[in-house]
Amino acid sequence: MRAHLLRLRLGILLIVLSWFPFAQILIWVLQEHGRLASDGSAASFRLFVWGIQIVIGLVGVVLVGKLTFAEAKETGWRRTPKHLWRLFWRGADSR
Repeated sequence: MRAHLLRLRLGILLIVLSWFPFAQILIWVLQEHGRLASDGSAASFRLFVWGIQIVIGLVGVVLVGKLTFAEAKETGWRRTPKHLWRLFWRGADSR
């Protein structure tokens, strides 16, 4: 059950990180240090960072999705959100 807990927490962390505005923060920092001089280079960099974030988010969805389907088969779809919430906050001993 520890693997499920780790997979759930890691998946949610990856999903949250995929929504964090890394691109804008990195562009601002790089422009302040003179690394990105033009708007075209900033746009290309933004697309690159967004691509990485999309992949990270999809990995998170896969990790959480596998656990969600396994939990739904065991407890049913109606009880799955409650069980996943308990597993996320309290760990495997919450049942």
